[in-house]
Amino acid sequence: MASSAKNKTFPFLDPAEEQTLLAASNLRDVAAEEVVLDQGVSLHALFVIQSGSLRVERMDGDMAIPLATMYEGEFFGEMSFVDGDPTSARVIADEPTRLLIIEEAVIGRMTTQHPGFDARLYRSIAAMLAQRLRLREMRMYADQSWG
Repeated sequence: MASSAKNKTFPFLDPAEEQTLLAASNLRDVAAEEVVLDQGVSLHALFVIQSGSLRVERMDGDMAIPLATMYEGEFFGEMSFVDGDPTSARVIADEPTRLLIIEEAVIGRMTTQHPGFDARLYRSIAAMLAQRLRLREMRMYADQSWG
């Protein structure tokens, strides 16, 4: 990724495409401690954090296992969006948070209007997943090294 691309939410989209995509999204304000997305639900949208922060946790019975904290500019919901399976974790606002919700229909329109848009969007999603995997591997390695 180019250094200028690192500041974008979807690094492989053209700046005009990303701006159009985000402008066509729905805004949602959530209160602190509000469940934004529950575990095990079908999802056909991507969520972008416009402001605030969220925590991601997986429920195991009555116990919540923390997985990550997400901040402005990051997106989530991509795993269910890509593979169609129900969500594997829940997402809760840590503070008042503003989200952009990108519906599947908006992505469909963008794909029709902009040749190659879908490939650039999915490449952006793949890049974010790869980055998260690298961070997780580094944390696991650090935990084992200092064990």
